[in-house]
Amino acid sequence: MSKLKVAAYCRVSTNHEEQESSLETQVSYYGKLIAEHKDWQLVKIYAERASGTQMKKRSEFMKMLKACKQGSIDLILTKSISRFGRNTLDALKMLYELFNLGIKVYFEKEILNKTMTRRCEQ
Repeated sequence: MSKLKVAAYCRVSTNHEEQESSLETQVSYYGKLIAEHKDWQLVKIYAERASGTQMKKRSEFMKMLKACKQGSIDLILTKSISRFGRNTLDALKMLYELFNLGIKVYFEKEILNKTMTRRCEQ
């Protein structure tokens, strides 16, 4: 059985010291979480300091989307909807595009993606 190709997206919006540790914490957390699942394969943890309002200016986010379009990712984990994007319309468009590619996105804080909730809690 092939492993689920999993990536994580981590973002902070400022360069303040407390945000820096938040980014490091997110990266560490998702690295450990993905490693704990024997049926998951870590693709990459995409992490950046960037505004959440303009997706096209977020280089790591754009790299992640490219990997999705190339079939390299099955599941994206992220802390919350606000880390994914602040612009509601852009975020919904992106989610729709990912859905059409067969890629699931799990928003941990909101527990949004009921199909993945049980897998993430195992």
